[in-house]
Amino acid sequence: MVEITTCLPANQPKHVSDKKKTTILRVSAYLFRYKGLFWLTIGLAASMAALEIAVPIAVQQIFDGLEKTNALDGLLWGVGLIALLYVGSEVFNGLRIRVNNTLEQRVLLEMRRDLHSKLLRLPVSFYDQRKSGEISSRVIEDVASVERALLDGTEQGTGAILRIVGITSVLFYLQPFLAWFVFLPVPILLVVGVLYSKRSRKIWKGVRESAGDLNSLLVEDIQGNRLIQTFGLQDRESGRFEHKAQDLREKTLKAMFRWSVYSPATSLVTKLGFLSIVGVGGYLVLQNTADFTMGKLIAFFLLANMLYQPISQLHGLNHLIAAGRASGERVFEILDAQIDVAEPLQPKPLPAGPIEVDFADVCFEYPGRPAVLDHFNLTLEANQVTAIVGHTGAGKSTVANLAMRTYDVTEGRVRLSGVNIRELSLNELHDKVGHVAQDPFLFEGTVRDNLLLAKADATEAEILHALEQACALDFAEALPDGLDTNIGEKGIRLSQGEKQRLTIARVLLKNPPFVILDEATASVDTITERKIQQALDRLVEARTVLVIAHRLSTVRRANKIVVMEAGRIIEAGSHEALLNAGGHYADLWQHQSDLIPEYS
Repeated sequence: MVEITTCLPANQPKHVSDKKKTTILRVSAYLFRYKGLFWLTIGLAASMAALEIAVPIAVQQIFDGLEKTNALDGLLWGVGLIALLYVGSEVFNGLRIRVNNTLEQRVLLEMRRDLHSKLLRLPVSFYDQRKSGEISSRVIEDVASVERALLDGTEQGTGAILRIVGITSVLFYLQPFLAWFVFLPVPILLVVGVLYSKRSRKIWKGVRESAGDLNSLLVEDIQGNRLIQTFGLQDRESGRFEHKAQDLREKTLKAMFRWSVYSPATSLVTKLGFLSIVGVGGYLVLQNTADFTMGKLIAFFLLANMLYQPISQLHGLNHLIAAGRASGERVFEILDAQIDVAEPLQPKPLPAGPIEVDFADVCFEYPGRPAVLDHFNLTLEANQVTAIVGHTGAGKSTVANLAMRTYDVTEGRVRLSGVNIRELSLNELHDKVGHVAQDPFLFEGTVRDNLLLAKADATEAEILHALEQACALDFAEALPDGLDTNIGEKGIRLSQGEKQRLTIARVLLKNPPFVILDEATASVDTITERKIQQALDRLVEARTVLVIAHRLSTVRRANKIVVMEAGRIIEAGSHEALLNAGGHYADLWQHQSDLIPEYS
């Protein structure tokens, strides 16, 4: 009899800061992981700006000195000085580009590393609700968009601000009255810029979401290429692609249309500043006052042009930052996603020896769906084979998922050898569990590479023994390069039965004390099933085994067979006992004709 314990809540405490940071501030934190490179970039940009601002001042000195007796010497000296200023400015620019690119790639790597690390720790429920192509779009494209806004926005924005401050100081030094006219367009530019930024962020977020949808469709079509060709779905998929591509085109054009209005409008406003210089500055020169010369007027023109250039640059960055903020929100949506299956703060060790798994008054439901398990009680005896059978949707695979802690229970407890599964280190739990799924997954690489995932330091003898035990040695050695044959993405170059036997060999090599077989023979023919069953017979020896199956022929020799319906156990016993009882299991057995003979 299973002891019923007090139910625990499913949700663990969130270790999330109460302080809500804006997207820009959070992204900026990545920059300050490399403070030295960041400030070096800013310093080089400032040096470059200082040399550029000195050029108009040198031009003023040249033109004001043309009426002097040694004007030619002054002209030559001035031209030489300007040349040196230009050379120095470009030297600093070249160094800035190199430092900025180094910083850029490091920040990109950090952001993608953090995203990838989070994706590896997120629960299965996260992936159940999202498309794989859309997730990959965030890791590749959105991170790149954030990086462009972050680095270009910071580096170019800081350079633009430094230029504005420096040029403003010089303008007011040369002629304060005329300087005020130069700044007449600035308030208009600021107001227009703020309005554009607020309205365009939402539009650019829509663009990024549409790009993610299109990327998801492409990934799906690549992965389902065989099905598309077999069923002649090319026209259907072309239609779906056209719809999503048109949606992306329309949203992008909408965003660019706003830019097509905003950019010329701001450019026109800045040109009004030049007009004021022509009118007011020309008037001051005509007054023939000693404090405002033709040289100063020319310097004013050059400085005003240099002033409006960084202002226009800031408005151009507005466009970039709007897209970057939209992408940043999508990136941080992943980084902020809750990890429902959390690592315990003080994990308990799993007792040595065979593992007993106990489900005590367990309730479980998927988000937005009715309860799958309702006060479920079951004990998987140590070193015994327990099989669960039942119709689709009965809750069989959910039991397996809870035993691996893919999900946490809504109520009740799952215990391994008396220890609550939530109190076990995830690494230790995963080290003790082996899983053979209905749809085996193999990584792109060789047969050997995939086997070594179970035990990185396995010897050649151990690998060959595992393959032999899994009835996989003959076909593996017959491959073109034997165990070093590349089997392609997801093992595409192997048959379903061959892939399944390799996954069994991988579990045998891992040699865990608790093994879960989830519909391990459901998608193969009866001849292949015979070979897989032979491999499974070796796998279940001296282990605690949970078998999930539709085919009753694969569970007839289990120590205990449990029949489930609607999240509850309706029958339990040995194969013979259940047949003699004449209940639900006997009816299932009666209706199944694809029986595999029992092996000696």
